[in-house]
Amino acid sequence: MIDKYSIKLLIGTDYPILEKIRCAERLFNVYGRELLSDKAIMSLLEIYRQTIQQSWIQMKSTGVIAECTDCAANDGGSCCGKGVEDHFDVALLLINLLMGCRFPSEPWDETGCWFLGKRGCGISARHVICVNYICKRLYSKLEKSGLRLLQEKIVLETDAGFALEESIKKWLRNKGL
Repeated sequence: MIDKYSIKLLIGTDYPILEKIRCAERLFNVYGRELLSDKAIMSLLEIYRQTIQQSWIQMKSTGVIAECTDCAANDGGSCCGKGVEDHFDVALLLINLLMGCRFPSEPWDETGCWFLGKRGCGISARHVICVNYICKRLYSKLEKSGLRLLQEKIVLETDAGFALEESIKKWLRNKGL
């Protein structure tokens, strides 16, 4: 049984990541099938998947992935640092579960974000901070036309993610949570 009071409290960002992950997993175990059979949620989920894919394609073509990999390997990278995961709420974690992601039981790198793995980010639905962030190094190395195209894809991704999150939160509220 899901404790409705604790779900309401944990829906935000004010709790340790493990508590939020456990809460999202409980919600997924109880409501996952029902959410995945909801046509409106599934439509928004598919749109979000497509926009995420388009952002990654654009990141690869503009050189973002290569630059970020080089930065992480050779300069210690800092954008995926410890504490970034604190910005995630239960709804965003639940979306990742609906997308088939699984969460690590502990961080791969104690100085990095909980979701950072050996090959980069281990989740599909990232926080808007993660999606939007372009450091000075990237900004100076990327062609402005490629950067503009990437930002257009990012807007589509963040808009789709917001629409899905709001829909899921409303769905949960309708369940009395």
